[in-house]
This record gives sequence, C-alpha cells and structure tokens, in this order.
Amino acid sequence: MKRKKFITSAVAMASVPFLHIDARPAINNKSIIPPYLKPGDLIGITSPAGYTTREGIIPAATLLQQWGYKIRVGFTIGKRDHTFGGTDAERLSDMQAMLDDPQVKAIMCARGGYGSVRIVDGLNWDKFKANPKWIIGFSDITVLHSHLQKIWE
Repeated sequence: MKRKKFITSAVAMASVPFLHIDARPAINNKSIIPPYLKPGDLIGITSPAGYTTREGIIPAATLLQQWGYKIRVGFTIGKRDHTFGGTDAERLSDMQAMLDDPQVKAIMCARGGYGSVRIVDGLNWDKFKANPKWIIGFSDITVLHSHLQKIWE
C-alpha cells in the first residue's frame, strides 16, 4: 500500500465512531501526584541500583543547588559492591531512609543499570503513602515507578 493511500484510509477509519481510538493516555484515578518542587525543597540523591562516585554527582548536585534546592547525599553514593551502589542491605536501607523522611520532597536515583529489583520487595511504602514524593530516575528505576502503581491499589 502506498503511504498516501494508507494515511487517507487511516484518517477515514478514525472518523468512524465505533472504530475511533482515543490516543490520550488512560488516567489511573488511584495515582497520587506529589506536591510540585519549589526552591528550598530537599532532594535526596541515592543509588538503589548501579554505583556512582561522589564526584560523579557533583555536576547534578551543583545545578540543583543553583536552582535553589537543598541536597542530601545518601550513604550509598560512593559505595560499591560489584556493579551495585553498595550491598542489597545498604541500598535498601538508604532508599528506605529517603522514602520515610518527610523533609525529602524528591528522591533522585543517581544511576540505573540493575539492582532495584533486588530491593523493591523489601521496601516499606507506608510512610511514603502518607507523604508522597517524586522518585526521579530511569532504566532500572522504572521497577520502582511500576511498583508505585501497585501500592495505590
């Protein structure tokens, strides 16, 4: 099928009411959106997955401070256990401390990679549910993001 004909037929099909597909994402009414960050808020930086050095987070921490945020560096930053940011127990403890601290308004995960899946089932989300905050990260950190959807059910 030629591209022009395909596009024309696709537009025509979209105009048929029973075939209409809503391209907007579904909204889960059970999700909670934490308060938006504002200057002066505390952002914790931790390493629940791969390791990173303290020097490796300086550019991000400096920029966040220039934007007016306070920074707390978790004790897993600079730790290393093979490819992880510390042992499973250390990463779990550091992440739990960040989740539980009501002063921390966002948790920035320094690295993705692999490792969050090893600690996610050990996290207690009770204090987080009472005081939700942003969890910032990608790659392996999506394990945490996916788990967040389950805690609201």
